[in-house]
Amino acid sequence: MAESRTGFGYHSGMKNAAQYQPPAGSVILPIRNSVRALIVHKDQVLLLRKSSRNGQQRYAMPGGGQDRGETLHECVLRECREEIAAKVDILGLAHVANAFKPLDAKAVSYRQQVEFIFYCRLPKNYRPRQGSKPDKNQIGVEWVSLQRLDKIDLRPQGMANLVRRAAAGKGPIYAGTL
Repeated sequence: MAESRTGFGYHSGMKNAAQYQPPAGSVILPIRNSVRALIVHKDQVLLLRKSSRNGQQRYAMPGGGQDRGETLHECVLRECREEIAAKVDILGLAHVANAFKPLDAKAVSYRQQVEFIFYCRLPKNYRPRQGSKPDKNQIGVEWVSLQRLDKIDLRPQGMANLVRRAAAGKGPIYAGTL
């Protein structure tokens, strides 16, 4: 049932919550709400492809931070327009999870995010493409096989397991810490 990982991986049992927190002495910025659009078609999930400073590629689900005064649904719709050039239909809440995102800073620092992951559907004629305001470091939008998720760097760590479980219609709704 619960998958336990070191670091900040997916864990729904929370037996030892301390091992899923940032290292002692880290700077943790204020909590931020974040949304993700879980878009599954056949046995594939739509992901953003991003580049890192070191030239490595990583992936993330479309989404981002909630703006002040914006509802979670408005945030999902805006992020999908900006990143994948699509008007999605929001079908419901798949998961809620905590994530500690490492930040590029001189001091060891993290942003604590509460991730709201929504099932979404695209228009039938949608073809993957970048939106008008792609995410920082976003270099593409592509369909990725659910079987390939363990072979790519999908962020945050632990998201691959959540995506596969959600695609199969399995919970939990509250996923603990990613």
